[in-house]
Amino acid sequence: MPARVFAPGAIKLFGEHAVVYGKPAIAAAIDRGVRVECSAWDRLAIETAGTPARLVYIPDEGRLEARGAERFLAYAVAAIKVAREAWGDIKARFTIESELPPGIGAATSAAVSVGILRAYAACASAGVSKEELARLGHRVELEVQGIASPMDTAVVTFGGLLRVWPSPLRVERLSAALPPLYVVVLPRRGTTGEIVADVKSLLARHKSAASVVDAIGALVDEAHGCLVRGDLECVGELMELNNWLLGALKVVDSRVVSLLELTRPFTYGGKVSGAGRGGVVVLLPRDGRALDRILSALGYAYYRVSVAEGGVTAWSD
Repeated sequence: MPARVFAPGAIKLFGEHAVVYGKPAIAAAIDRGVRVECSAWDRLAIETAGTPARLVYIPDEGRLEARGAERFLAYAVAAIKVAREAWGDIKARFTIESELPPGIGAATSAAVSVGILRAYAACASAGVSKEELARLGHRVELEVQGIASPMDTAVVTFGGLLRVWPSPLRVERLSAALPPLYVVVLPRRGTTGEIVADVKSLLARHKSAASVVDAIGALVDEAHGCLVRGDLECVGELMELNNWLLGALKVVDSRVVSLLELTRPFTYGGKVSGAGRGGVVVLLPRDGRALDRILSALGYAYYRVSVAEGGVTAWSD
C-alpha cells in the first residue's frame, strides 16, 4: 500500500530574514503544497508529476535541460540522504507533485523536504514525531542552502498560524481569524540561498544594518498582539512596515512596491514573503472581489489560500 503525504506550503506574515539571526517570526501553513507518494519498487527512484519547469533542448549537443526544477530536486535528493541515515535503505519510488511553482518563496522546498521525510519513514515502517520531522527537515535545508532558519520546516510540519523562535526552536500556535489571503507570484531574481547570503554580506559590511533586524524583531512582537485581537487594520499596516524594512535589506524591488500601490484600495496591507526579489507577495484583502478583478485584469499570477491547520499529514484519494 503506497504511503501518501501532503505537506503544506507556507507564507511568512512577519519576520523573514531577521529570523535567520535569532529573531521571532510569524508564518502560516497554507492549503496548497506538495503531495508525496512512496511505493515499493525494485530500486530507489524519485520522479516529479506536474512540477512546473521550462524545458530547453540544445540540438547541436543533444542535450535537454529542465530549468526551474534543479533546486526543487536538490531538496528531494538531500531529503532522501537524510532519511537513509535516519531509517536505513529502502527500495521505493517517490512521486512528488507540487501545487505551487518551485522556488517562489512559499516554502515549497521545506514542503518537499518534510514530505519526503514523512513518506520515507512510513515506507520504512518507522515511527517519527513531528518534532523530529521539523529537525530533520531543517537539516535538509541547511545542506542545500548552507544557511537557513528552522521556520519554514517547522510551519510545514506543525501547520496553522505560528509564532516561531528559531534558536532554540520553539513554536506558539496563534488563534487568529484571517480571511483567505492572496498570494501573488512575481518572477524570482535569485535563489533563497543567494539572497540570504547577500543579506548576510550587507549586515557584515554595515554594523548599523543590525538595527533593521532588531526593528523587524520588535515589529513581530507588536504584530502578535494585533493578530490575537483580530485587528486587521493593525495587521495590514504592520505588513507594510515590515515590507519597508525588508526593502532596507535590499530584498524588495520596484515590482513589489508597484503591486502594493495598485492594490492598496482593496487591501489592509501586503508584503513580500520569503527571501524576496520577486517570488511571493502576500495581500491581506479588504475587498476580495475587487482584488480578484484588478489582479486578473493586470495579468498577475495569484492564488487565494487559507490557513492549513494540520501540517504534514497522510492523505488518500
